Amino acid sequence: MTAVAGTTRDAIRSSVEVDGIPLHVIDTAGLRETNDAVEQIGVARAWAEIERADLALVITDARAPHHGGDAAIVARLRSTLPRVVVRNKIDLAGVEARRGAVDGIAEVWLSAKTGSGVDLLRHAILEVVGAGENTHDAFLARERHVRALGTAREHLALAATHLSPASAPALELCAEELRQAHDALGEITGAHTADDLLGAIFGRFCIGK
Repeated sequence: MTAVAGTTRDAIRSSVEVDGIPLHVIDTAGLRETNDAVEQIGVARAWAEIERADLALVITDARAPHHGGDAAIVARLRSTLPRVVVRNKIDLAGVEARRGAVDGIAEVWLSAKTGSGVDLLRHAILEVVGAGENTHDAFLARERHVRALGTAREHLALAATHLSPASAPALELCAEELRQAHDALGEITGAHTADDLLGAIFGRFCIGK
């Protein structure tokens, strides 16, 4: 809540598949300097999401492809963050859909309204994440993903020990380990709640506090 009338600009999340590759997409508030308290919250949340991202799609207006504000945003991105610059609204700019690269950064010209060039964006995304046509079997496993998988494996192993037939099952401890394994996997999938998992566990067992 803020003292300013309006709605806080939350990130919009969606899971999609591109040629069989699962992607977790997050649409954030626009990035700019502002004195509006509500908009500042949205901008801060957007940068927080960008810090955790594996790929940034920088959406710009094809009618002003070299806008100073867009350049400032790109300059602020961490140097190790892969990105694709998307020049949207080519239908208004009067140019054709195309794909290229500027200073080694992928660039796609398209129209979200007409769909022209959207396929070019799909291919660009797949290539940046290591799953393009020339590397179909490749998989981009970033360091934090590997760590998250290792953490999940450790918690699953501990959960199994609490169900050992050599002793009475410790269902409370098992449930906690499963929750932590679920949270670790959520760092990869973007899901950060264990409600479904715990609901299934408590639905089958009577577990006291």
